[in-house]
Amino acid sequence: DRMKTDFGNDLTRLMNHMRTEAENAEVTKHCNDGVWNNGDAAGVANKTACKLVAAGLHHISNIKHTYKPQKNNGDYNPYDNQEFHQFVSCLWLKRVVQEMEKRSISCDIKEGIKKGSKAWNTIKETHCKNQPCIECNLEDDYGKLDTCQVGSDSANVKEKFIDLLTKDKTTEADSTLQELLKTDKNGSLCQRLQCLASRVEALKKDPSSNA
Repeated sequence: DRMKTDFGNDLTRLMNHMRTEAENAEVTKHCNDGVWNNGDAAGVANKTACKLVAAGLHHISNIKHTYKPQKNNGDYNPYDNQEFHQFVSCLWLKRVVQEMEKRSISCDIKEGIKKGSKAWNTIKETHCKNQPCIECNLEDDYGKLDTCQVGSDSANVKEKFIDLLTKDKTTEADSTLQELLKTDKNGSLCQRLQCLASRVEALKKDPSSNA
């Protein structure tokens, strides 16, 4: 349906930007943490996660709509359309981040995700000059979408987000997360040990953990 197509297009644009702009200087400057520059696999994974998140936020901040009175492919309501696509893209970024954490079995990438997320205000102020500019808080509870229904068919929003990413857009997701997951898939024993050691240390700092 039309809404599924719109959601899918927003996901494609987001992941394309994350994949192609992660090394853009406007993105990488938000992820220059000295702790991650020692070359070990855990640091590389966290820096990569940070850049992917920052690239996603960079994409959202650059979603701009202007009034187009054309009969075909016109934009008669740019304010609402811009806000809608920013918001949907933010929800998609939350979903992609969940997938990043789920797939990163060896490396604990929470710190990288957190640092990338904190760059939102700076990114928004720099790039989103044409209102509206949404608040994209990646710590919002994704579970709140459990009962959210939209569209003429009252489709469940969360199911759309899960199905599109894990079924329809699997190839694009794999390509986007390829660099992040290289230690899990093809890393040496040393690299995997570095990541696992980092994960154990992170668990020790977590008061809710029994590690």
